[in-house]
Amino acid sequence: MLKGSIILLLIFGFMLIPISSKAVLRDNTVVLYLPFDEGKGNETKDYSQSGKVGVLGTKGKNLPKWADGKFGKALEFDGETNFVEVKDTPEFSFASDPGTMTLAAWVKVIKTGTDQHGQNRQPIIMKGNSGQWEYALYIYDGGIAGMSVWNNGGSGVAEPSGGASIMDGDWHAVVGTFDSKAGVKVYVDGNMVTQGAPNANVPGKGTRNVFIAHREDGQFLNAVIDDVRIWPRVLEAKEIKETMNSPLGGLAVNPSGCLSTEWGRIKTAN
Repeated sequence: MLKGSIILLLIFGFMLIPISSKAVLRDNTVVLYLPFDEGKGNETKDYSQSGKVGVLGTKGKNLPKWADGKFGKALEFDGETNFVEVKDTPEFSFASDPGTMTLAAWVKVIKTGTDQHGQNRQPIIMKGNSGQWEYALYIYDGGIAGMSVWNNGGSGVAEPSGGASIMDGDWHAVVGTFDSKAGVKVYVDGNMVTQGAPNANVPGKGTRNVFIAHREDGQFLNAVIDDVRIWPRVLEAKEIKETMNSPLGGLAVNPSGCLSTEWGRIKTAN
């Protein structure tokens, strides 16, 4: 009886926690975290310590659609004009210093193809253009995952792609890591599917903005994307599985305002 009363008191106490309290990230090394959970509007909040804002499209045009996500809400990109843009910060350039990074997102691929430049890959996450090429997490034609790291001139440092197609109508966790000594590793749903050793090219560093589902010279991805994350360090295989299935925040709340155990939902208001 006493044990049951204590449990009820604990549950009631959690219910009294105001959802307006500010969530504290359990992993404060992440430099970009976009849950895409607003469900409306033309901006999306970055919950990392960088505190940036993702802008949907350009001046009210080229807007992706709000959609149901892997957890909570997400954004659906049409593969033609839609994108999210995040203003650059020095924290987003780390291929050269410290020479490590991890790019991650949940993705439901709708369609792939070849763009006007003959490229058969479209970016989930992209940074670089015009002599300031840096990195991208890609979906290749047919739904194959890959990652590219370039020098500033656009020559590849490491650009592997592989594994089975993920263009199957389901959600998949796509993660790419880079280490200047070990190269690139690409994971799908926690399993490494391909890797590539670095060559003699020096990873680039620039001031271009970060784009979601778009490469500045013309590529667009047709997919639903949720929970975009960037780290300036390499996540190991075990950590990738853990972090893609657990919350980065100290308090997780679902869209209705009720406490939830869903991993990705840091649903707190300013």
